[in-house]
Amino acid sequence: MKDFSDRCAYCNLFDKSIGISFEIDHYIPKKAFENKRPELLSLYDNLVYSCKKCNQIKGSQFKGDVYSVPLNNELFYNPSVVDYNTIFYIDEFGTISSDDEKGQSMINLLKLYRPINNLAWICEKLNESRFRLNEKMSILDTSSDAYKFYKEIKNTITELYADLRDYFIANYNEIGVYN
Repeated sequence: MKDFSDRCAYCNLFDKSIGISFEIDHYIPKKAFENKRPELLSLYDNLVYSCKKCNQIKGSQFKGDVYSVPLNNELFYNPSVVDYNTIFYIDEFGTISSDDEKGQSMINLLKLYRPINNLAWICEKLNESRFRLNEKMSILDTSSDAYKFYKEIKNTITELYADLRDYFIANYNEIGVYN
């Protein structure tokens, strides 16, 4: 979904990373608005692009008034309204963090501290490194020592990336939400 830059609004996982479709979460959960505000089922500001894990964990967590305008779930910032880049950051180890009190609460409620998120970040960084090496190699003479050096590094990173990606996908697709 383009509005979420092809990423889970909550954990920032790239939607092409896992080989299974992402889901549409309801910022105000269906359980909270059913028989009260049926329009929230398809109201754009209530729809959140989410990976299966985050959608499953968030579930029907809600605190607030379903009739509030704008929509408000006191437990979570609405990613359709609030830029999560102003609330969350990813540290040098790939851990999702926040200096904001509500942001820290969201990390706990959504279990964004799960090691699987760190592994996803590592895979993404390795893949980015492969692309940067390709760019460097594209301007070098293929017979040069520098090209051969970069190619060797790229091959090593590619092997590591493939192994970690497979490990990530296998663990992500496990049934438990703690992965």
